[in-house]
Amino acid sequence: MDYLKDQFHDYLNEEGEVNIAGYLFYRDSILKNLEVEGYNEAFDEWLQQRQIENLTRADEILSRYQENGPRFKKLQEIFRRGGITPFIGAGMSIPSGYPSWTGFLYQVLEDTHFPKADFDTLIQEGAYEEAAQVLSDDLPHGCFLERVENAFGLNHKLSGPVQRLPYLFKNAVITTNFDGVLAGCYLNADAAFDEVLLGAEAHELPRALGENKRILVKLHGKANSSSKRVLTKTEYNKHYESEASLEAVIEAISNKTLLFIGCSLTVDRTLKYLSSIVQRKGIENVPRHYALLRLNKTDDRLSRRDELAKANIFPIWYTEDHDECIEALLEKLAEDI
Repeated sequence: MDYLKDQFHDYLNEEGEVNIAGYLFYRDSILKNLEVEGYNEAFDEWLQQRQIENLTRADEILSRYQENGPRFKKLQEIFRRGGITPFIGAGMSIPSGYPSWTGFLYQVLEDTHFPKADFDTLIQEGAYEEAAQVLSDDLPHGCFLERVENAFGLNHKLSGPVQRLPYLFKNAVITTNFDGVLAGCYLNADAAFDEVLLGAEAHELPRALGENKRILVKLHGKANSSSKRVLTKTEYNKHYESEASLEAVIEAISNKTLLFIGCSLTVDRTLKYLSSIVQRKGIENVPRHYALLRLNKTDDRLSRRDELAKANIFPIWYTEDHDECIEALLEKLAEDI
């Protein structure tokens, strides 16, 4: 859990620097360099206290809504059997300095002539590829892709609960994110992915898992590579010949229980095709999926529940700070393991 040492150092330095004969020293440096054993013991004690605080926070979250507790226990059972595939959204990359996809599109909109009202309609309908296309068409050739690479293709310092994922999920990870956060986290944890599947290649996931490989599936490709990237409507049509071909990809990645983390799950293509698969195959013949999902003050919880149930997705609701709640629930997920 070395990724937590920056936070531990912040804790040690809360009381400020130490002044010795006019020279200033950081407390973490003094302890680490002069008393290695004491440093390691202090770090272990801090980890234990942090774990207790996270578990307490998780228990509070799970007691807030009647369905949360029993649902989470079932999720834990599946996790302990190795039956969970995490599906990671932009919310897990934001702490590392990357924008959400919607936020990015609105940033670019400010530099175009496209009417905001028409753009709002596209976003509300979940037509993200179409929204990206109108921005790309309005800007000079190549400018939209340059903005994408600048926003998502640069490497930032990794931060947030996403760094916990390599210690919990050892096989496949699925994401719609363009950035390199997940690859970086797994590399830092000495658990680099054996293979990366881009876009429509995701249908190969069952084969790769059968070979016991650690797989990263990037459904929308990478920001700095046009190969198999799905940004605009043109690129979407290029990589997916039909609606049925995209549904086949979603079906391939959802043959095990998915756990959505950092995803908004509002108007979403993945949600649409999971619902279609449920209708076609029957709710008893597809895996049950889960989501760690923030409930905003303006949300109608029961309406959201009903919409997610069509895709066989069952949420564990939280209402407080995203990063703190995700950190706590991931701690709880691994409790006693």
